[in-house]
Amino acid sequence: MSEESLAVQRLIYSRLTSNASLLALLPADAIFDRNARPERFPCVVVGEAQTVGDDIDCGPSSEVYSTVHVWTKEEGFRSCKTIAGAVRRALWQAEGIFDGFRVLDTGFENSRFLRDPSGEHSHGIVTFFSPVEEA
Repeated sequence: MSEESLAVQRLIYSRLTSNASLLALLPADAIFDRNARPERFPCVVVGEAQTVGDDIDCGPSSEVYSTVHVWTKEEGFRSCKTIAGAVRRALWQAEGIFDGFRVLDTGFENSRFLRDPSGEHSHGIVTFFSPVEEA
């Protein structure tokens, strides 16, 4: 058994790389789960996570907060926000069992959109929360 956030990370990547609506906006090989500066645009990067304990009497449980980054090469946010919306819909109520943990749900927390100082790229950060318990 690993750590709860790894189970959520694997669920997110699995859902994103198999969602037809998202794949209509960018190819599956532009969805990354790795540490690297984006060199391909548009792209989606499974980002950071935070695990918060939420233990209950019947056993350990947690909430995992996860980010997904959207990068586009454009002056505005049109494509970035379109892809971020597709990411949100792809992960809506996602659940599953990975690495000995049951991800009970995936809920949307917020979206933020940032301008790159160069004016060449747009960056979206979509945050989700997932209650997780041992399977």
